[in-house]
Amino acid sequence: MIRHPGPTARPLLIAVLLAGIAAGAVMVARGFLPTRTLAPAPAAPVIAFEPATLDMGELIAEAPKTVAVTLRNISGRTLRITAAIANCGCTTSTFPADPVPAGGTAEALVTVKAPPTQDESLMKSVTFVVEGAEPVSLTVLGHVMKSAPGAVAPPTTVDSVEELALADRPTVSPPAPPTIPAPVTPAQPLAAAPTTKPATPAAPVTPPAQRPITFARINPPIQPGARVSFPSLASWVKGTPITSFTPGKVYVFEFFSTSCSHCKEFAELITRLARTYGAQGAEFIAITDEEAPIVKAWLAQPGKLNEVPYSVVSDPDRSAMITLQNGTFRNFNPRFFVIKNGIVQWFGHPKEAEEPIAKVVAGTWDPETVRAAAITDSTVSRGKDLLDRVARECDKSGDWTPMFAAVDAVRAAIPERAGQYDAQRFVIMIGLGDMPDAGYEFGRRIAKEYAQDMPTTRSLARAILNSPYAKRRDVDFAMELAVTADTLAKGEDARAADTLGLAWFSKGNREKAIENAERAVKLEKDQKTREQYQQALQKFRTGTPGPEPTKPRPIPAAAAPTAAPAATPGATPSAPPAPAPSHPD
Repeated sequence: MIRHPGPTARPLLIAVLLAGIAAGAVMVARGFLPTRTLAPAPAAPVIAFEPATLDMGELIAEAPKTVAVTLRNISGRTLRITAAIANCGCTTSTFPADPVPAGGTAEALVTVKAPPTQDESLMKSVTFVVEGAEPVSLTVLGHVMKSAPGAVAPPTTVDSVEELALADRPTVSPPAPPTIPAPVTPAQPLAAAPTTKPATPAAPVTPPAQRPITFARINPPIQPGARVSFPSLASWVKGTPITSFTPGKVYVFEFFSTSCSHCKEFAELITRLARTYGAQGAEFIAITDEEAPIVKAWLAQPGKLNEVPYSVVSDPDRSAMITLQNGTFRNFNPRFFVIKNGIVQWFGHPKEAEEPIAKVVAGTWDPETVRAAAITDSTVSRGKDLLDRVARECDKSGDWTPMFAAVDAVRAAIPERAGQYDAQRFVIMIGLGDMPDAGYEFGRRIAKEYAQDMPTTRSLARAILNSPYAKRRDVDFAMELAVTADTLAKGEDARAADTLGLAWFSKGNREKAIENAERAVKLEKDQKTREQYQQALQKFRTGTPGPEPTKPRPIPAAAAPTAAPAATPGATPSAPPAPAPSHPD
């Protein structure tokens, strides 16, 4: 799936490899705007973008592309950027974790996943929220190329090693971080750890020059159970304007963009939800930051009004986003917010929305039941931002020691997700960290610790089978892990079945690989994910069985040869698509 990147493309791949820590950019709410008043003259911008408009150039349909943009502080004082919020789910952006001094610069990476429509021009936006100043928006342009006849976008895989903990949840109480190295006696059905090679210490001491890496747990201001004001909305393109919550009424706010392929993918579901629960009294309001003429032209398309049985609002100053989305601290911003009596009941992805909406409408929903999980997800998102930044620094220096400290800092703050961070450490150790002996020793230890945790066990197996930079693949150990995961899932989890199929293929057994891949396809309910499993099934049917080849450890970016200038300022060379999150918000 992933080709060997050029030196300037590698930071993108590294970020992808280490972004399996589920969702995350630090978002700080700027407060609420209960009523719209006459606005004063806009303040002078405090951030200038270089280039002023980010042109992504040519895009491949359904394939993400990442381009760097420079943020220059032109305010005369130190600034802290607290969020990077895209106007739709097709676009994401990083933002600098450290304050930017007056006159200083920082980098952000903007990623756009092009829609399936070809030969189409796109315009997106990313809003950077600045502490103590007005938000600053970056316009992002691109053009989806027309593919050659029969061309297929490079496939992505759900639950691949690059996203190995994105949607996983430990199912047992997490243990304390294992001390490395130490002899173990693994639990069945895992095989005994090898004793022929001494383990290498897996937690190197941080060099004295390296500044300490810390990570604190901060509760998001927007969470289930939080009270919010009615968003201040600019232009009601369709529907009767509303300025306040009616007691007892259920409101469902959907954030979307008329050009977002992710939004189009779930349009039919959203229409059905709006018809079903709108008939039971719920008020559905779709909000976009696009200007009203664009939204009106979109609604004027043949049949569109019938597809949109709810209110539609143009909110170009993003006041609704500020009121609701910013304070969730989420990278993939929640598209749906369900609110009753001014209290947030639930937020998340449309395909997970029906049960909460139905129960809120019926009066049987308690937001407390999902509050803890929402807070954890928000903390994971913030942790991802730290890990992405440290990964880029490690890629430049070639020293991955700081990455272990970063993973440990995030793990300590989020013990309920300890399994996914232990799996992340394992990926680094057997690959870019260049310590496979200690890595496999550690892997067997956490396999024992999480012997009843199917997601972590499955993630370890995928890491061994798929990690591009693994120094070696212990396919027998991966098979043990895959069998364990599938057993724990009682044969009913599509991802576990897919992983077991890959393990059999890696061991050279085409028949068993096909058998399990067919089961994964049958079990999977999500259409796009099912298509990915079908691609894997086709590979098992026609490819040559055996382990995936591994790539050599990349040369540090600082020492790599200078690449030819990109056509677009800040653009990375064409690269394979990053794996899409299984539940993007």
